[in-house]
Amino acid sequence: MADKVVDYKALGKRIQERRQQLGLSQIAAAERLDLSVSFFSRVERGEKVASLETLLKIVNFFGFSLDYLLQDSVNCSVSNQLQTELTQIFTDKTPDQTKRLVSWLKMLSDNIDSL
Repeated sequence: MADKVVDYKALGKRIQERRQQLGLSQIAAAERLDLSVSFFSRVERGEKVASLETLLKIVNFFGFSLDYLLQDSVNCSVSNQLQTELTQIFTDKTPDQTKRLVSWLKMLSDNIDSL
């Protein structure tokens, strides 16, 4: 069994740094991401866990990849090659395509034993 794999404080710090680089307030970023300011602030502080769908909205909005967002945060048995393949799958997808991919992954995950 893997230990906790994500350092949410480091993840939030990366989001905060990118937001500040872009000269955006938390309010402006939260509004553009269609998130509450309170939730977005808590994600930046590492106090709240964002869903995969929300993380994808964040990385697409701020223009960085999931692997950048999670660098030094992941400590599990997933190989680098698999991480790279997953990143490539989500790269250059529209928000609608990303949403559909996540939906399919959830469905496959829920039914993995019957496949």
